[in-house]
Amino acid sequence: MSETMAVSAARAPGRRPRRQAERAAEPRTVWGWGSITVLVLLAAHLVIVLFPFVWMIYSSFKTNREFQASVWSLPSALNWSNYAQALADGSLALYAVNSLVVTIVSVLITVTIATAAGYAFVVYRTRWMPAVEIVMLVAMAIPAYIALVPLVAIIRQMGLLDDYFGVILPTVAFNLPISVLIMRGFFASVPGDLIEAARIDGASEFSTFLRVMVPIAKPAMFTTAIVNVIWVWNDFLFPLVILNSPERKTLPLGLTDFVGDRTTNYPVLLAAILLAALGSFLVYLVFQRHVIGGLTSGALKQ
Repeated sequence: MSETMAVSAARAPGRRPRRQAERAAEPRTVWGWGSITVLVLLAAHLVIVLFPFVWMIYSSFKTNREFQASVWSLPSALNWSNYAQALADGSLALYAVNSLVVTIVSVLITVTIATAAGYAFVVYRTRWMPAVEIVMLVAMAIPAYIALVPLVAIIRQMGLLDDYFGVILPTVAFNLPISVLIMRGFFASVPGDLIEAARIDGASEFSTFLRVMVPIAKPAMFTTAIVNVIWVWNDFLFPLVILNSPERKTLPLGLTDFVGDRTTNYPVLLAAILLAALGSFLVYLVFQRHVIGGLTSGALKQ
């Protein structure tokens, strides 16, 4: 026992200078006025962003009388009946199914077209490809509100008013530019030797794309799908102007059922909004690493 203590005591002085040297080698944060200003601005931004969500959460537990008396005060007790009333009074389950149908079909079409287009933009560099890329960038800058009137006219002529495909087609069209750019960025980071090796082995262009590139592109396709799921699930504009039947409403549009002509029970409305946003929030919370990684893929080329 004494020999062990002697050995440890002999090693201790040698370890301390090493640890001190490692700590001294670590970079230290210098707190100047610039760093403090940036920290204060970031803290203020965090408060501005988080406060509406915090306010919605605690306001959804109020009674309607408490909400009318003071908008900013905390609830006297956790009133879970607002969530029960939101589920009972509204057809949230039906609206959620409608949103699920629109979201799944829109995302499948968008990801399929974006994957093929992103691959074509990287592999087939013809002289008109830069012009197409400029057109896509311009399309990203055009808000949907500008094209709303001619879009509704086209949908009416196609006979797709009050139809799910009347919502799906414009949703795919407006989500395609950014989705194509995400997939293009990924394919640009893939070594071209893989394509050349597949061609040398006698694989056709379609076989090269389907059997070689698509399996490699699954992470980027997954990221594109998650981004589109969040966008389509929360879309309010296209269902508002295209869908008329109450039984075809999507979840964001169905929240208008909780707004009365004369009075509105705001705590129940806030509870319904939180329930509607729970799905997209959980999807982003679980897959945020994939979303950020996919959006930045292709930024650095090896």
